[in-house]
Amino acid sequence: MTIDRTIAPQPGPPRPYHFPHVARRTLDNGLRLLVAENHNAPLVSVRTLIRSGADYDTPELAGLASLAAELLDEGAGTRDAVKLAEDLGLLGASLGSGADWDASYISVDTLSRTFAEAFAIFADVNRRPTLPESSLERVRSERLMELLQQRDEAGAIAGKRFSNLIYGSGTYGNTVIGNPESVERITIDDVRRYYTEHYVPNNGTIVIAGDVDADRALDAASRLFAGWPTAELPTRPQITPKSFDSSRIYLIDRPTAVQSEIRIGHLGIARSTEDYFALSVMNALLGGVFNSRINLNLREKHGYTYGARSVFAFRRQPGPFVVSAPVRNEVTRESVTEVLAELRRIRTGDVETMELEDTKNYLMGSFPSTVQTASDIAGRLVDMELYDLPTNYFDRYRENIGAISKHDVEHVAEKYIDPEKVIIVIVGNASQIREPLGTLGMPVHELDIEGLAIG
Repeated sequence: MTIDRTIAPQPGPPRPYHFPHVARRTLDNGLRLLVAENHNAPLVSVRTLIRSGADYDTPELAGLASLAAELLDEGAGTRDAVKLAEDLGLLGASLGSGADWDASYISVDTLSRTFAEAFAIFADVNRRPTLPESSLERVRSERLMELLQQRDEAGAIAGKRFSNLIYGSGTYGNTVIGNPESVERITIDDVRRYYTEHYVPNNGTIVIAGDVDADRALDAASRLFAGWPTAELPTRPQITPKSFDSSRIYLIDRPTAVQSEIRIGHLGIARSTEDYFALSVMNALLGGVFNSRINLNLREKHGYTYGARSVFAFRRQPGPFVVSAPVRNEVTRESVTEVLAELRRIRTGDVETMELEDTKNYLMGSFPSTVQTASDIAGRLVDMELYDLPTNYFDRYRENIGAISKHDVEHVAEKYIDPEKVIIVIVGNASQIREPLGTLGMPVHELDIEGLAIG
């Protein structure tokens, strides 16, 4: 039999996939417990979800949620930071903590044979962190150094200014890690207050996934966390996005830059939208994967960039929709023009059947690889809890992606993308790109890296 190697073989039908069964329990103090057995490897992943993140930061104390989370591994119960690290290391376990806009997290990954011991230490970190002031000073110093380095990173500057222009100085308007002034202002009392107000069982979920017996894991969690006292939760701050009646360009000069960092977009939509799956397919088509329109246009067709992408930042409140690309200075105007053209085209329904099917097949085909390990499953369960997803969400994920039609793509593109009302932030060599940008027919506002108007 002769094989024509110039023709790619047709993909076979997707293999059946079933998300692991999830055992659930809610304690009297409101703490939710979820356990998913996965015996593929002798590993267990445990996650705490605290439904408070940097969205609770104020402009004066931006970065507080992430600093509080970062200090959780600096000692707990009777262990200081060194003893905590030593004891976990002897168990072959790793501890982590952090925060994003929507939530704060604590994690431990361990061998199944040392799960009980690691889980007891994990409970201490949740319930009895020492939050030492000396550690705050060290972490603050590291954070300030990180922020100082970002002042020289065009991508970081563009991202900060883009968010600030859309959301102002309120929620989502800064960055999760804050700014130098706010980080300097945070005290250990602020950190401890944040912990006391937000790290409470009625604001949390414990997720356990991996090589465990579900009933025994639930019983262990019940014993370790039943005495955790509840507290009244603060009111969640609401975003206050700005509205724009037309597109505009904001230019930030970096005289030594050899390329321009471009951000183009506007306010997006919350994760709770009923259009989530249609938006996922549409954005993958537009700029969410390597073979997307924007990347193929700017990278493959024109050679303007090594990579360009678009994203809807799905959060509990509407996050931004943004296209990002680093491009050569001399093609900055052309790159903006091409991105805007792609935003307009996706709204017209000009989608080929093969293009749509290839995109959906990629999303459906890659999904099982993201839910294989204990850590993968724990992360998915955290998402399920944080965004109130239905219990059969992951079992039906591929089915929901596969059901998206051309009409659905056109509908959500027209509904959620408005190329005539975008914010365009460009960080680059103003002397090279200022004049070409002026030919785009939009006002060009020049800012410094702190967002203050120049001239």
